[in-house]
Amino acid sequence: MEISIAKSRKIRGSNYVQIATVDNGEPRCRTVVFRGFHNLPEGHALSNLCDDMSCIMKMCTAKNSQKVAQNQQQPIAEMVWWFPKTSEQYRVRGSLILIGNDSDDKALIAARKELWGNIGDPSRESFLETALPGEAVSTTSSPTPPEGGRGEDGKVLPPPDNFLLMLLDPSDCDYLRLTGGQYRQIDARAKDSGWSYKRVNP
Repeated sequence: MEISIAKSRKIRGSNYVQIATVDNGEPRCRTVVFRGFHNLPEGHALSNLCDDMSCIMKMCTAKNSQKVAQNQQQPIAEMVWWFPKTSEQYRVRGSLILIGNDSDDKALIAARKELWGNIGDPSRESFLETALPGEAVSTTSSPTPPEGGRGEDGKVLPPPDNFLLMLLDPSDCDYLRLTGGQYRQIDARAKDSGWSYKRVNP
């Protein structure tokens, strides 16, 4: 996947992916921003390596979003990533892990804080909005969030409760390439033996 990402890096929106959760047995899909693979300390309980590189996929979400409630029902998700330049598709399924202020994992708390500082100002503002996603628009004006998620001194404010680090811990990956001779490969992770793969018909 690293090679596919590198080839499409200059394409606007190439880091947008679709991720689906389950809501009372029905799929719910939306577009989110992929923010890199997350390296964990050696021996961390969530460590998941592919060819000695981290497989943990990093994103963020709002605590009051529907995907959070859906993840509580069924903590599994599937991501689809299409690379138009190379005509490649990755379908990645695994556990969706959400990290907020209440986490007691120091490594993940630090990662959450780092991501909050790295996202753009408009994104930080969106997490400070008080209006709830999916509710009817109110005629009453809500308080304006701090510009750029920054204080009066220009420094980034601490991450609010509404900001969650979202990690996808893959257990399966379905890879499809449509150019240069169609090719499809299924990768699966077993708890005891790690990753295995097999080539299948497209």
